Amino acid sequence: MFKSLISNSRRQLFLNLVIFNVVVSLSDSFSYSVLKPHFASEGLSTEQMILGTLYTFVGACLLMLFVNKISARLSWRLSFIASFLTILLIMRIVSPAQFYLASVVSGLYIPLFHIAYNIAHYRLTPAHRTGYSSAIMFSIFPVVGLVAPLAAGWLAEINYLYVWIFSGIFFLITFLLTKFQTDFPIKYDLSASFQAIKSTRLIVFLQGIWESLPFGIIPVFSLHFIKSPLYYGTFIAYLSLMSVIANLVLGHLSDKLQRRLAFLYPITLLMAVTTFLFPLVTANLVFWLILTGVVQFLCPLFWNFSAAWFVDQHPDHNRSMPIRELVLAIGRIVGLFFAWISFRLEIIPTNIFYLLGAVMLLYPAVLFYNTKHATRS
Repeated sequence: MFKSLISNSRRQLFLNLVIFNVVVSLSDSFSYSVLKPHFASEGLSTEQMILGTLYTFVGACLLMLFVNKISARLSWRLSFIASFLTILLIMRIVSPAQFYLASVVSGLYIPLFHIAYNIAHYRLTPAHRTGYSSAIMFSIFPVVGLVAPLAAGWLAEINYLYVWIFSGIFFLITFLLTKFQTDFPIKYDLSASFQAIKSTRLIVFLQGIWESLPFGIIPVFSLHFIKSPLYYGTFIAYLSLMSVIANLVLGHLSDKLQRRLAFLYPITLLMAVTTFLFPLVTANLVFWLILTGVVQFLCPLFWNFSAAWFVDQHPDHNRSMPIRELVLAIGRIVGLFFAWISFRLEIIPTNIFYLLGAVMLLYPAVLFYNTKHATRS
């Protein structure tokens, strides 16, 4: 697989990077997959959990706004420290303020790890293999997610202390693995970069708003049906199962056709329709499992093709990746804010699904308009 993906001179670097991502994904999936039942057992409401997720992306935005430049290795190491501090802060929650602080700290991990990793990943990817390379990147976490949440859920059923101990071990392993990665500078020149992605920033923003569904609403609302750590970990593993094979196959196919839009249009329309259906399944576990499974199947495909298309449009990864992460985070904050209002005002959240469905319907419309406008220009 790797021979067909990149040249011999970069193959080992790419392999090292993928192994690094596998270990980090294993750490993330294990440490965070069963936190929602823990939060519930600590007395937090679903409304507070939604607000905590919002604060996570506030933390991500704050870091990107106040950090001008950093090296990749330092960025990765700081991301793991932020992740470990988050675990320490949420082991025993005595107040919502402590939980919100932990959420902000956890948000630092997002840009510190993912911006550096995305730049490194696509720097080692030939332009004609962007789709397949994206499929590899977005398939790693779901593959790991087939096992890690089950293990975490099983240990949490015995005692959450075991989850915290293994999280500490993973922190040490990922921290040490950083020294084997190639170092390079990262500069957050956000104002210039914002102009550079003018043609795609609205689309990225819409994506961020809609992603409040898989990142916030689904994990939190699922607690209405699934309360034990073991069953919740099984649920997360089930969601991971829905995405792996199709992601790799379609990522490879998109490179052959070199037409990302041929996949983005039907996928986003299906995502919009699926989102509109959620109010119909909020009282039935079986239908909830089916619909969340559909979302989890579509999400990696969407992330694969949208990321590959974005890279095609903006090949200067050092400039485009930081601002993309910032715009996504702002969009997620907006989406989660409306989700928080919905959870606060409605006994069973309903209107948020109509809003997010409408947002996802705008995505292909804006994409079509921008594509036609670019063609005429």
